[in-house]
Amino acid sequence: MTNTLALEGELTRVTYNDQLQRVLSAIESGISHIDLSSVAPVDSASVALWVAVQRVNPSIGWLGFPEQMLSIAELVGVDIT
Repeated sequence: MTNTLALEGELTRVTYNDQLQRVLSAIESGISHIDLSSVAPVDSASVALWVAVQRVNPSIGWLGFPEQMLSIAELVGVDIT
């Protein structure tokens, strides 16, 4: 898919700031989707990233949510799907 940012590697509290900056820069460049299918491991920072992006641009599409991210979102009551 064109205009898609494919994140890779960890999406945890340790990497959150770097991943967030990468996403925000890509949004400024005009991306329309974020692909998380190559992200692992994840923790609650992955849900925090989703929330931060929704605040900046709620029209961004999301692809490839890791199962653990979906479980964390459900646990904390955030509907990311």
